[in-house]
Amino acid sequence: MHSTRIHKRVDQMISFFRRIGIWHGEDRPTASQLRLKLFYCIYYLLFFTSLLIGAITDETVDESVFLAETSIIALVLTIKICILLWKEKQIFRLLNRICVFSIRNDEEFAFFNDKVEKFNKFVNVFACATIVGTLGCSVFPFIGNKKSLIVDIAFPLDWKNSEIGFWVAYIFFTSENAITFLAMAFSVIVWYLLLHCSLRYKILGMEIRNMGRIRSGGKVKMLEKEQHAIFYQDLVVSIEGHLHLRGLIGEVEDFFSKLFLLQFATSGICICCSIYCLAFDISDNSAERIVHVYTFFFHIAELFMITYFGNEIMQSSCGLTYSLFESEWVGQPHSTQKCIIIFGEYLKRSHVMLIGKLYPLTLETFTRILKSSYSLFNILKNTKQLK
Repeated sequence: MHSTRIHKRVDQMISFFRRIGIWHGEDRPTASQLRLKLFYCIYYLLFFTSLLIGAITDETVDESVFLAETSIIALVLTIKICILLWKEKQIFRLLNRICVFSIRNDEEFAFFNDKVEKFNKFVNVFACATIVGTLGCSVFPFIGNKKSLIVDIAFPLDWKNSEIGFWVAYIFFTSENAITFLAMAFSVIVWYLLLHCSLRYKILGMEIRNMGRIRSGGKVKMLEKEQHAIFYQDLVVSIEGHLHLRGLIGEVEDFFSKLFLLQFATSGICICCSIYCLAFDISDNSAERIVHVYTFFFHIAELFMITYFGNEIMQSSCGLTYSLFESEWVGQPHSTQKCIIIFGEYLKRSHVMLIGKLYPLTLETFTRILKSSYSLFNILKNTKQLK
């Protein structure tokens, strides 16, 4: 028997959140912690406001499209930051309930560790890409002869013609980018939870496949009646484990449903705007082109990750039926076989996470959103050509 725990990378994130004061780890936050949380929310909301006003007031259509896309990103990130700040107990409870559990044998434990370590390597690459992107945005104003921010944000001071105004706007923009790391960390936590949901279904399938098999390698001789009793006990444990797991994943679905629905609603528009910026090359230099490429892949990755793990949950739950009939069910008593057939019929219903009770969290939805983005791009292209 092995026990899993929250990965050290996620533990480091939690420790960081508590160190900077946004998570308190106590029953009730102090007044200073509440003020700090409120400050983060309002301050980042100002970033969304500046981008939105910049998109409305900008004279060029191309720049307005880019600013509109960036403001939508900022809106989604603002909501993620708010959830991270104000839903600490629920997030920590889900992490403990989903990610801390027992695994029976070495094979399943090795499989689990391998998948989690592969995910950890991906997170490291994602973190490096985020850091490089943030540093690039911070260094961009000093590339070239004229100082300018990478996005034409609306700001109370005339940062384009005033040295003081530029530095104030630069500090504002850079600090907002720093807060963005909170939203990125929250995305990693979401992916981590979805990964464990899919892995727990796969491990459950391995346990169902091994029902009734003696762990000692066959060295211990047992009466047929005792073997049947062990198989039946394993079957009962598997049924209870399946019901418990469906309930846990249902909690994850309920908690993130509105956030995923928002991502579905905004991802298509943002991907369309990114394609527009790249297709018509609205950038003035190579640094801006890199930003457009980064935002394009960012939207794709954000949408792909949640739909990929949702698809893995569906596929893993769908495979439980095959695992059940790969077990040593032949030769079991009639009453046990009857339970197996009923359980098998129940397992035929694969677990599909429905977002907004309409949209399945699968790769098919990912493909549909990409197609809708391309359709929106064609509309924008035809409108631009008419002008």
